[in-house]
Amino acid sequence: MAEQPSFDWRRLSSADKILLVGSGLMFVVSLFPWQRVCVTFLKISACGSANEWGGTASFIGVLAALCVLALFAFEVMSVLGVNIGPSAPTIGSALVLATVVLTVLKFLLVVFKHGSYGAWLGLILALVVAYGGYMKMEETRTSPPPSGGMEAG
Repeated sequence: MAEQPSFDWRRLSSADKILLVGSGLMFVVSLFPWQRVCVTFLKISACGSANEWGGTASFIGVLAALCVLALFAFEVMSVLGVNIGPSAPTIGSALVLATVVLTVLKFLLVVFKHGSYGAWLGLILALVVAYGGYMKMEETRTSPPPSGGMEAG
């Protein structure tokens, strides 16, 4: 009988934990209000908001949210032991870089145009994901290369 993928939180590295939780929370925060504006006219007030997917620079927000969703899916697959191939560290690093750059760019374009708490939470989580990506890169750099390749000598 084939072995089913299993998930053991204790066996994960700190970088995997940070990337899983950070990217999952970052996707949820993409649905929070990133911009909010209120107007009052004759004692009647109305407010409107836009999340990361809309508002100012919505195209960048959509790309950032899709990158964080892809990063989360990539991390889940790698944690479950799905063989992604030899370029997995490069793919993971590219997803982290794209997520962080696009989210910071969206934040900078939004924060000066009626920014709301979602933008600030998104920035904080982008920094968390960047740190997780850095830790993952350091793990990859310090781990010994797999045996079976050509050896110097």
